[in-house]
Amino acid sequence: MSTIYDFLHISIELFVVVDPFAAMIMFITFAKEETVKERRRLANDATIASFLILLFFAFVGEYILLYFGISIAALEIAGGILILLTSIEMVTEGDKPSGKRGGSVDVPIKRDVGIVPLGTPLLAGPGAISLVILLMHDYNPILVVLGIVVVSMITFLLFFASFYIYDIIKEKGARALTRVFGILVAGFAVQYILTGVILFFHL
Repeated sequence: MSTIYDFLHISIELFVVVDPFAAMIMFITFAKEETVKERRRLANDATIASFLILLFFAFVGEYILLYFGISIAALEIAGGILILLTSIEMVTEGDKPSGKRGGSVDVPIKRDVGIVPLGTPLLAGPGAISLVILLMHDYNPILVVLGIVVVSMITFLLFFASFYIYDIIKEKGARALTRVFGILVAGFAVQYILTGVILFFHL
């Protein structure tokens, strides 16, 4: 039961921080004039790129921290603050922060926007990268990898079905969901900050 609970906790945290609903709005903007084949290619590029980036930092991120002499407690606090800032912008803007949007939405799809900005930093942004490093430290690595896989698959399915979903909930609905996720992200962020403080002071 504990394993199932941990897996659900990891997957939910990753899902709300990655926030594929916000990325879905940008995906529609980039892909609305393209063919079904091109949309599928764009969805593949974005989800594969974000998956590989998160997987890389999941296994190598802690060693990078050791090389630069950064403690897990410091990462907990820094990651929590970073995620908290992201959550505030998600709640106030109802979308990804402007600095993560990758510039003008008029960028042609032929510039491989599936990788940048959709794959990173929109999906695999600093908050998500910090989160997977922390999760690898706190949970079974296999469960973290499975969580990344599940979130990536859900993201791809959302992208693939984005225009059907968009016709139902419209842009206001997608932004409303992002604001709700922002509140959940804020809760996770505060918890990481508290955990970092406890680790730092050995409480």
